[in-house]
Order: sequence, then C-alpha cells, then structure tokens
Amino acid sequence: MEAALLYVAFATGLVGSLHCVGMCGPIAMALPVGGLSTWQALLARLIYTLGRLGAYMSLGYAFGYFGLGLQWAGFQQWLSIVIGLAMFALLFFNHAVSLAWLQRGIGQVKMWMGKFIHHKSWLGFGVLGFFNGLLPCGILYLALAGATATFTPWHGAWYMLAFGLGTAPALWLVGMLPKLIKHSFRLKFQKVVPVYSFLLALFFIVRGLNLGIPYVSPKFDTTTTQQAIPVCHGVTQK
Repeated sequence: MEAALLYVAFATGLVGSLHCVGMCGPIAMALPVGGLSTWQALLARLIYTLGRLGAYMSLGYAFGYFGLGLQWAGFQQWLSIVIGLAMFALLFFNHAVSLAWLQRGIGQVKMWMGKFIHHKSWLGFGVLGFFNGLLPCGILYLALAGATATFTPWHGAWYMLAFGLGTAPALWLVGMLPKLIKHSFRLKFQKVVPVYSFLLALFFIVRGLNLGIPYVSPKFDTTTTQQAIPVCHGVTQK
C-alpha cells in the first residue's frame, strides 16, 4: 500500500478530529470510569479506543473489498474520479439534504451504546468504542471513500486504522481534560474542514487521471493478470 494514502488517511482523521469531538466527545466524557484508579481509567479509555479502531478497520475491510470488486470490473481509474466527485457533492450538499434513514440509524446505534454506557467492564468499554466507531458522520464518509480507493480489503482496513489514529489525540484530550478544548476553538477550527475536504476531493480526482505523477497520480496497471493454468504432462511410456 502506498504510504501517501496512509498519510492522507491520518491527516483526514487529524483535521476532522475536532468535528468528531462534537459527536463522539460527549461519549468519551461519559465513559463510566468514576471510582476507577488512574491506571484503570487509562486502561478503560485504551480499550474503548481499540474498540473504536476495530470498528473503523472492519468498515475499511468491507469498503476495500467493494473497491476490489470494482477493480476486477475494470473501474479502478474511474472509481477514484467518482469518489472525488462524491466528496465534492458531500461538501456542497451535506447540509442541504436531510436523510431520515440516517437519523434513524444514528438513533439505533446510540440505543445500543446506551446499554453499555454504565457497565464498568473491560468488555463493555470495548463494545462501547466499537459502536462509537459505527456512528455515521461526514468525516467518516470521506475516510470510507478513501478506503474504497485502496482496492483491497486489508489496505482499506489499514487506511481506516490510520484515520482512526488521527482522530485519537483530540478524543483522548476531551475525555481526560474536557475543558482543554473549548467550544469556541472547535468552531473556529471546523472552518478548516471544508477546505481540507475540497483538497482531498481534488486529490482523488487528480489521482484518477492517470497522469503518472508519483504518489499523487500514479499510473494504474490496466493489464489483466492472467492466472497460470497448470498443464498436465503425459508420462512417456516405453
């Protein structure tokens, strides 16, 4: 997998992390770590984070597998362009479109999370983090689009792992020091997200143009890999 894509994934998580704080921050602050020792609380937050990263990797594997199918169908180059255009559409129409089914999905995930929010068990922390990773949001959509463009399941999983690691620092800070990242600062920083989303969409479109530019727009291999067909050699009898 190209290192450039991992950098893009990590940067997407890092830039979008303060946006994630708005949705996932209250969950991170509500983790039932009261009464635990300092080390137990740190371990609980680590297990919660690992659960969230596990959800991201699972989604990345699934979307990477979908991208692999499109690659087999010969849509590798066009897929990157379509993903860039979809990112543009998400950027400009995200607030104009109301998706009732999406709201119902968010409500369902939050209902599942509510069953574990007060359970002080290591499994409960992990499950809570996993469901947290399934909460849909615009930044997650951008990351999943990138995972699809990796064209392999495991590359998609690694892409989403890098994305999740990018979101981790801000969520750790807001969970442990909730007053450190002020709401006014988050609002100012969120103005960077549309700019980054625009550049990310442009990156995937240029990447799909097959310009032969290393790391930015590498040449796609359009040749079809032929599988070797075993040949049975007859035994010469005397």
